[in-house]
Amino acid sequence: MSDLRPIRDDVRRLGRVPEVDPQVLEARRVWREAVGEQVAANSLPVRRSGDALIVHCASSGWASELTLLERQMRSRLESLMDPPPARLRFEVGDVDVPETVVSAGPPAPAIEPSDDQRARARELAADIGDPDLRRAAERAIAAGLARDS
Repeated sequence: MSDLRPIRDDVRRLGRVPEVDPQVLEARRVWREAVGEQVAANSLPVRRSGDALIVHCASSGWASELTLLERQMRSRLESLMDPPPARLRFEVGDVDVPETVVSAGPPAPAIEPSDDQRARARELAADIGDPDLRRAAERAIAAGLARDS
């Protein structure tokens, strides 16, 4: 069995996370109430483009179905948001987002890796040729080692 594991959450926690548009955060906050459990489990507001709120969907089937329901969804959002989005646009994309991004609360304090953990991370990432990627991998590995200790 491999000891490899996804580092997405570590990279997001340690990396620079861009600020999320306030209207997107508000839409995420009310999304489940506005669209219901099943739709919310398969879609997520992710960004704005002009006057449109871009919503990622779990599949092209979901994107097509929600496009047909846009008017009803916007109507519900109008009662829950101020200001509501003028339009909704649906795209296939990642619908998983860390809870810290959804809640827009302060990020969890990073656990500082020890010197030994940093050294171990350097060893593990040593074979990565690209220096920027190697440094990013070292930070992610060291963070994982610190979190697991």
